[in-house]
Amino acid sequence: MEKKRKKKHIKHVKHMKKKELKRKKNSRLSKAQLKIKRRRARRRIQIMGRVAVAFLVLGAVGGGAFAIIWNLPEVKLNRELNAGDEYTQEQSYDQAVQAYGNALELDSTSVKAYRCMAGAYLGMQDGSHAKQVLYEGWENTQDESLLEYYCTVILNEAVDEINGGMTNLETLDKVESVLEQGLLRGEALDIMGSAYRRLMEQYKGDGTAVDFAGYEEAMSRLFALYQKEQTEEIGAMAAEHGYLDVGELTVPAEHVDAYLDILQQANEIQPLDARSDLIACLQKEKEIQEVFAGIFQEFDAGNYEAAKEFIVTDTYKGFRDAFIAQTMEYWTGETYIPVSREYVKLKQDEGKWTFSFPEFSENEATAGVITVWGVDMTDNDVLRTYISYEPAMQNGAYYPHVQYVISYMYSNLQKKNGFLYDMNYHFETRTWTEEGMTTHMVGDWGGPYQWEKTY
Repeated sequence: MEKKRKKKHIKHVKHMKKKELKRKKNSRLSKAQLKIKRRRARRRIQIMGRVAVAFLVLGAVGGGAFAIIWNLPEVKLNRELNAGDEYTQEQSYDQAVQAYGNALELDSTSVKAYRCMAGAYLGMQDGSHAKQVLYEGWENTQDESLLEYYCTVILNEAVDEINGGMTNLETLDKVESVLEQGLLRGEALDIMGSAYRRLMEQYKGDGTAVDFAGYEEAMSRLFALYQKEQTEEIGAMAAEHGYLDVGELTVPAEHVDAYLDILQQANEIQPLDARSDLIACLQKEKEIQEVFAGIFQEFDAGNYEAAKEFIVTDTYKGFRDAFIAQTMEYWTGETYIPVSREYVKLKQDEGKWTFSFPEFSENEATAGVITVWGVDMTDNDVLRTYISYEPAMQNGAYYPHVQYVISYMYSNLQKKNGFLYDMNYHFETRTWTEEGMTTHMVGDWGGPYQWEKTY
């Protein structure tokens, strides 16, 4: 009896030591590791329970029946799905994807397998594969919940880009792709509105360095979407963003036509007084460029004689008179008004727009600048007419800087035996160097009493 009691005591002591070792081992594990360990233990218990039930069935109907039940497609499918769920809970996403993939091999129409596999990919921050799985799932099952999940993933990506300050044209593509599916329309329109507002902030900046290429592409997409959808919400977006509402705006010459087209399309959707005024302003700018295009070509080629006919035209004298009387519409300037071809400067004052061109000193890369002289100077009540031209800098150097001035005036001409007052042309070449300026003047230029003087 004593021997039996002693043996029982030794067994109890061993059990307690084993339990203590297990406790110490667990105390060294993190909470996350303990959580995973408990899940796996529960899983083993579940599996053992299933095996026990299977053995009971085996005992009742025989081993062959057990094998048939264990290998039923439904049982295999649930086994893989349950395994995937366990791996997902443990954040073992690679194994979860494998398990759900096994499930889909068993049943390619399992909506749960597609959803859960996509969730596992998202857990790995792999949105690309998540979207691929969901879209393939929708194609295979035509289950709308998978397509909606697919759209949700896309919209979440767009929101992340907007919130992260990384909005771009691809963000618009993502939202538009959801609109094309016809799901989550309200959410998609809200997100698209936010995306366009962020993009416009990026494009317009302070108005002096607008990303017109990006702006034009974004607006082209928006107008195309409006033409396709014809909805009030998208029309309102196009009307809102089809106008850069800034105090000053610099538009490169190669983007004037495109910006004017954007303004006109937006105004057709929803008229706006300030936008209408800007349309008229830019149309006037284009008219001016057309008037001066031919004389620019002549001056660029060194043919200054062409100015003789140009400055006596009614159009040119009309510009001169309007600046002197301060009645010129949209085009601003005082006394010496530059015309150049690289870009136009726009300015807004309480919804009213005006334009001007940069002077030679403002643009080192200019191909040449013509200046209209709005000078109120008369001889015997005959108003003088002036124009000047500054060709492009040579090798990017300001000096020597040359300006050619052509004038038509009523002046005193010296004949051999006296003086004659008559209309005649003067051609003046002004040359600036670091030391100063020299002028070479030709009076009665091309006439019978031509004279020259340098000073």
